[in-house]
Amino acid sequence: MSNSYRQAAKDTRSPIAKLADRIHLAEFPEEYAHMNDSHADAQARRRGENPMNPEYFEQVNLMRQVRGVGPLDTFGQPTDQKSRKWAQEKATRDFTIKLDNALYNNDPMSTCCVQNYCTDEYANITRGVIARLDKEPLHLAILNELEQWFDKELVDRPSVHLGVMATLTDLI
Repeated sequence: MSNSYRQAAKDTRSPIAKLADRIHLAEFPEEYAHMNDSHADAQARRRGENPMNPEYFEQVNLMRQVRGVGPLDTFGQPTDQKSRKWAQEKATRDFTIKLDNALYNNDPMSTCCVQNYCTDEYANITRGVIARLDKEPLHLAILNELEQWFDKELVDRPSVHLGVMATLTDLI
C-alpha cells in the first residue's frame, strides 16, 4: 500500500530524539527566528545584517552562555551544535526519569517494588532500555531489557505485556 500525499510519513525516531526536538524548540527559539522572517528581514539576512533587536540579541547570547552554549553569530544563527547537545542531554535525563517512574509505578514484573518502597528496582532496566532506543522501538526495548534481567518465560506472560502497555500509556 503506497502512502498517499495526505498521509504524513511515520516518525520512527526514538522518543528521546522527539523530546529533544521539542525541548530545543522551546529553549532555543532564537535559532528558529529566521523561519518567521518577513521579506525585509530575509533580505537583511542575505545582506549580512541581523534583523534581531540588539538588546534581545545580547540577552539571548547571555542566556546561551549561562547554559554553556555557544553564542549566535552576526546573522543570528548558532555557531555550534551545543544547543542541540544540551537539548539531547536534557531530553535523555527527563525521559529516563519518566520511564523509571513509569516502570516503578506499573511494576510490570510484579516485584512488589511499590509496596516495599524499592524505588531503584527498575533503575538498571531503565538504563538498558535507554541504551536500546537507538535500535529498537520503545515497547520492544522494554520487553527485551526485561528479558535480559528476568527469564524469557516470565516476560512472556500476559500480565507483563499489560504492565508494559500501562508503562507506555504513562509515558504518553
